[in-house]
Amino acid sequence: MSITQFEQKYSEIYDLIYQDKDYEKECDFIERIFSKFGVTVSSILDLGCGSGGHAIPLSQRGYSITGVDISTHMLNKAIEKANKLKTGCRFLQGDIRKIQINETFNAVISMFAVISYQIEDQDLVSTFETAYKHLKKGGIFIFDFWFGPAVLNEKPSLKFKEVNLDKMRIIRITTPSIDIFSNTVDVNFKVFVIDKNRKSFDFFEELHRVRYFFPREISSVLKNIGFSEIHFFPFLDLSRKPNESDWNVSCVALK
Repeated sequence: MSITQFEQKYSEIYDLIYQDKDYEKECDFIERIFSKFGVTVSSILDLGCGSGGHAIPLSQRGYSITGVDISTHMLNKAIEKANKLKTGCRFLQGDIRKIQINETFNAVISMFAVISYQIEDQDLVSTFETAYKHLKKGGIFIFDFWFGPAVLNEKPSLKFKEVNLDKMRIIRITTPSIDIFSNTVDVNFKVFVIDKNRKSFDFFEELHRVRYFFPREISSVLKNIGFSEIHFFPFLDLSRKPNESDWNVSCVALK
């Protein structure tokens, strides 16, 4: 099965699948990082913004937001939501490894393991370079990723998720396959979308390949690019260092 990520059918139900994800709490976490490191932020570049889960609430909090994503389907969802809520978000279609915007920002964010979709070494380097060149001096880069020690300790496993709505029922079966030689996991999504009124269903699959990382390799790339200070925290927790139980880890890099 070929790699298929965030195509139309999956993008259409993405927000429904993740309706239990607390984006407001995650935006609180982002703001706590700004405060902890003493960075004054008015403008944010969101790399891999998806359907605008972080960009839109951050815009509602008063930040000037530019979101970039490679998936036109996900961007269409973001634009639709932003227009409905009358936010000032700007969304651009583009590859976060290559995009060039003729301006700089106080902060760059890349949330919900977007960095783990950078499979090859050069993908990671190019994405970090994009962040660096779009940051003002003294700016902050925040992202999260799959943490290698936890992935190897806990191992990816079969998962089942069901979303039951008035007119629709969504079932997603997640089957992962780990490759310890490439530090990647193939995540196969089998999705059933059931129309309760018509008593019919649609079925499709998407295969997402993600990479897990270790702090030393992340730090090495960031330092080589020019970031001056690098910190790691468990996702949503600034009180301690990550351990083998922390599947998602946040990195904070200062320019």
